[in-house]
Amino acid sequence: MTPIPFFDLTRQFASMENEILEAILPLFKSQQFILGPAVSDFESQFAKTFGAGNAVGVSSGTDALILSLIVSGLLKGQGVVVPSFTFFASASSISLAGGVPVFIDVDPLSFLLTPEILDRFLREETRPGPDGRPVTRRGHRTVSGVMAVHLYGQMMDMEGLYGVAKSHGLWIIEDACQSVGARHSGHSPGAFSNAAAYSFFPTKNLGGAGDGGMITTENSELADHLRRLRVHGSRKRYEHEELGTNARLDALQAKILSVKLDHLFAWTERRRQIADRYNESFQSLPGVQCPKAHKESFHVYHQYTLKVEGKGRRDELRDILSERGIGSEVYYPIPLHRQKAFSAYIPETIPLPASESLSEKVLSLPVFPELSDDEQTRVVEAVCTFLGR
Repeated sequence: MTPIPFFDLTRQFASMENEILEAILPLFKSQQFILGPAVSDFESQFAKTFGAGNAVGVSSGTDALILSLIVSGLLKGQGVVVPSFTFFASASSISLAGGVPVFIDVDPLSFLLTPEILDRFLREETRPGPDGRPVTRRGHRTVSGVMAVHLYGQMMDMEGLYGVAKSHGLWIIEDACQSVGARHSGHSPGAFSNAAAYSFFPTKNLGGAGDGGMITTENSELADHLRRLRVHGSRKRYEHEELGTNARLDALQAKILSVKLDHLFAWTERRRQIADRYNESFQSLPGVQCPKAHKESFHVYHQYTLKVEGKGRRDELRDILSERGIGSEVYYPIPLHRQKAFSAYIPETIPLPASESLSEKVLSLPVFPELSDDEQTRVVEAVCTFLGR
């Protein structure tokens, strides 16, 4: 039986090969690979598509997060609240920008940080500092901001989160690396924060031919600062106002992404169609939770992730799928507060029960747009046969 991949980029390329090759050929003829019209045109296209005031192309989603933290004014040693149940870069970017990740739990149904969880955390785990900002009770560290992570393609309630953060004197950065095109209450990422960071890693809903990222912001001064930081802190050649880095989006990636952006909404609708069929097939199965989308949320399903109850049942299901040639993935098997790389920042064992439970129960199924109906039928039958018995 033909294997069903978890993700297949070759199918996507086959459907648009001529478009991409025609788009990049002029670059090879001009040899203008660094910034230039290709990047600025894509930035304008991206900003217009998602209603952002400014868009700044950078070299990766991780760099998008790091630079967003820097322009927000994060000082060395300051804490930034970040969910423990997310990809490593959400927290490592805080450390690389000079700050310290302060891990918080997530909602076990949506897998997201909620305004209620943040408010409870700030009231119970921090106390007011001399400057009005909260100070952690464990480790006595000033908290300056919040990293809001839109996981698996679903936005959290940013307006509510913004209200809580503002009441404690905190700024917000959004990790939208998995959620290009997502909305909540009609708003895209960036409307209630300093900046929103996106990733164009090849397997993302909008993926390039390598690494790439974007930062959107409604603040033009922050956008100018970001453009300076991505080119070694320079606005004018050989004149450096501050220490920056090399974090430019390649012109080649910008050209490819410009072509793909025109297809993104069709791809998103196909992902949502696949997710709807999964939901209809699995919602009555015992011991399984389908992705719970907020009623005000437009979910773009970067991942379709089940929560499988019962000790070891998730891994048993994954083994069954593997035996039938069906790809699946676990995002993420170790919560960040349990990662060795962050051990120096954690003064004692922090109980984050939802994050730890999810790491043992979540399983993502194929949801890429080119997945055929027949292939999805095989996935559905395999899951239902195992979980329905």
